Amino acid sequence: MNIFIYQILSLLLLPFAFFRLVLRGLKQRQYFHHWGERLGFYPRYLKNILKDKKSIWIHCVSVGETNAALPLIKILLKQYPNHHILVSHSTPTGRETNLGEFERIHRCYLPFDIKICMNLFIDFFQPSVGLIFETEIWPIMLYQCKRKGVPLFLMNARLSSKSLGKYLLFRNFTSNMLSQFEKICAQSEADRKNFKKLTQINIDVTGNTKFDFPTSKKKLSLSKTLKKELNISNHIVLVAGSTRKGEEKVILDCFKNLKVENLILILVPRHPQRFEEVENLIISMNFIFAKRSNFKNSSQLPRVLLGDTMGELRSYYELADLVILGGSIKNFGAQNPIEPLSLGKPTIIGPSIYNFQDVVQKAENHNLIYRLHNVKDLDILIKKIIGLKQKAINQKNLKDFLKKESGASQRLADIVNQFL
Repeated sequence: MNIFIYQILSLLLLPFAFFRLVLRGLKQRQYFHHWGERLGFYPRYLKNILKDKKSIWIHCVSVGETNAALPLIKILLKQYPNHHILVSHSTPTGRETNLGEFERIHRCYLPFDIKICMNLFIDFFQPSVGLIFETEIWPIMLYQCKRKGVPLFLMNARLSSKSLGKYLLFRNFTSNMLSQFEKICAQSEADRKNFKKLTQINIDVTGNTKFDFPTSKKKLSLSKTLKKELNISNHIVLVAGSTRKGEEKVILDCFKNLKVENLILILVPRHPQRFEEVENLIISMNFIFAKRSNFKNSSQLPRVLLGDTMGELRSYYELADLVILGGSIKNFGAQNPIEPLSLGKPTIIGPSIYNFQDVVQKAENHNLIYRLHNVKDLDILIKKIIGLKQKAINQKNLKDFLKKESGASQRLADIVNQFL
C-alpha cells in the first residue's frame, strides 16, 4: 500500500465512517454532536481566541489517553504561560474527561484522516507542535503535518506484540509513516524493541505517564460520600473496573456462587453505550441491584451496584477491598492497572495483559498484584484474598515501585522544550 491508495480508500470509506457514527450515536447520543469538526470545521470563537497565540496540540483518542496526558498538560501550562493547549479526541468520553478548569485548554475532535479535512484542521489551529498519545498513527495526518512544518512526537507510545504483527503486514508503509515523527517516546524497553522492528527513527524509553496521575481531593471526597450513600460499613467491596463485553457474565456467575457474608459487587463497564446491556444482564440473573445514576439512600444495600456514570472509577477503587481489572478476563489486553495499584488495592489481573505487559510484570516482581491465569479459578482466588484479610498491598513495595516508575511526564516535557 502507498499513501495515494490510502487516500482513495479513505474517501471511499467516508460514508461508512458516518454510518458508524450514527450506529454509535444510537447507543451514546454524544456521537451526534460536533459532526462539523469530524470534517475539519471548527467554531469561529476558537479562531478568535487563538489568533496570534502559540498553541501546543495534544491528541488523545479517549479516556485512557486523556488521563495519561493530564500530568504532562499541567507541566506544559506552567512551563509555557503564553501558550494555549489544544486537546483533540476521537470519542465523546475522551472529550468529556475532566482536565480541570483552565482558560488555556481547548477541546475538539480530530477530523477524519482525509487530506482536505486534515489541512483544514492544521490551518485553523496552526499548532507549534503536535504530541500524539500512545499509538495513533494516521498516515495523512502525519504527512500533512510534516509538509506544513508541524513537528510531531509519538508520546507515551506502546506497541504490543499483537499489534506489531498487524503492522508488519504493511511494513514499508508503516515505516514511512513512522518516519514522519521527530521522535518516538516509548513506555518501556519492550515497546522500543517492537517499534525498532518497524522504523529506524530515534526512539527514547521515557516511561509511562500514568504513574504521574495525581490523586484528586475532590474524588477522595466523592468516595466518602458514595460510601455514606450506599450504607457501606462492615461490608467487603469487590470492584470490577472497566469491564468489557463477555466479562460481566463471567464475574456475575462467579459472584453469584460465592458464599461470602457481606460481600457486594460494584460493576463498572468500560463503555457507556453498554450500560443498558449490562443492566439487562444483571436483571436476568435475579440480583438485588441498583444503578449509581439514580441510587437513593436505602437501608437495604444492593448486592450489585452498576457503575453507570462517567468519571467515578477512581472513587469506586477507593471504596474497594478487592479489584478485578477489566479487559484481562477476556482477550482485550487489560485496562490500566496503575490506578488501583497506586491506591494500594489488592488487584486481580486475568490472563490477557498484552496492553500493559511491562507494568504487570514489574508489579509482579514487587509482589503487588494477583495474577489469574485460569478464569475458572476466579472464585478460588477471590476467597483466598478475602481470607487473608489484606486491606492493602505492601506499602513499602508500592512506594518503591511508584518511585521507580514515576517521572515520565517531566521527561516528555523536557523533550518538547527542545522544539518550542
